Amino acid sequence: MPAATLRHLFGRVVVGCLLALASLLAPVAGAQVERLFDTDYVRADSLAAPAGLTAAWTEPQKKLRLYDKDTRLELEADSRDCRLDGLRLFLGEPAVAHRRTIYVSRIDRDRFLLPILNPRGIPGVVPQLRTIVIDPGHGGKDDGATNAKLRLREKAMALDVALRLEKLLKKAGYQVVLTRRKDTFVPLPLRPVHAKKVKADLFISIHFNAIENKAVTGIETYILTPQHQRSTSSDKRQPDDRIKQAGNDRDAWNAVLGFRMHRSLVRSFQAFDRGLKRARFAVLRDLPCPGILIEGGYLSNDVEARKIGTPEWRQKLAQTIAAGVTEYRAALNEARR
Repeated sequence: MPAATLRHLFGRVVVGCLLALASLLAPVAGAQVERLFDTDYVRADSLAAPAGLTAAWTEPQKKLRLYDKDTRLELEADSRDCRLDGLRLFLGEPAVAHRRTIYVSRIDRDRFLLPILNPRGIPGVVPQLRTIVIDPGHGGKDDGATNAKLRLREKAMALDVALRLEKLLKKAGYQVVLTRRKDTFVPLPLRPVHAKKVKADLFISIHFNAIENKAVTGIETYILTPQHQRSTSSDKRQPDDRIKQAGNDRDAWNAVLGFRMHRSLVRSFQAFDRGLKRARFAVLRDLPCPGILIEGGYLSNDVEARKIGTPEWRQKLAQTIAAGVTEYRAALNEARR
């Protein structure tokens, strides 16, 4: 048989084998995304390889652990609450038991869990970290949360922490801008404008909590809710869920920032962990940079409020936030390697 004919036949065999292989792989690739409850879901163990983790049941068909010697992510079916290295994180959609494993929403995997677990895998340019905007919550006619018995007002506590944090961050070499330096009222939409004007690389909004149940204590950290997801406080989908906000361009880095900061806060204060949560707060929606909102404790709880009312405690909070910034910078450096 002529050599040209042999080459032709060989080529047809190779093409045929490739087509057959493609037909075998196509169902697998298509099965990677499952439409469940009107949401795109993926197998939770699809996180394992990119993050270098191993998957194992801790309770068959109910609880799944992804882990290595340093990391432990725990997911539970029918829950939006998960744990990463002992810290409480809230998913946008509940994990689901499906096809003999646990599934998580594709958005939770791609814009939340994977960035936290593997910052090096985040696509695009790694953000800089030179200019930081600190946003002391409330001010002027807006007292924020209060404790009348102890004569504490959120606006004053937040500003005090912000001024202390400013000194620490400037000493570390950052350019720092405050959205207010005195007891003045700044409308919410104008607070992200400060970040745009100075081309900020990071935005930190400082707040304190209050609730009718005075027994509640703890620290929680908020990042912007990704497009097409519910905020943590919402049990039902809202029309705004479909709207993309400017800040959603940084969902992945918001997740990294939020986790590193929340870890710093909870571990430093050994406080009740109320979780890394998501919300479409006005100060987060229009940011041109990664941003967080910190709720540093409950003024409605007298024990916690007394601590917040001391200069020593507020200095420690400022130091802990500064340490969270350092941890975030470490993640940026890790991503650049």
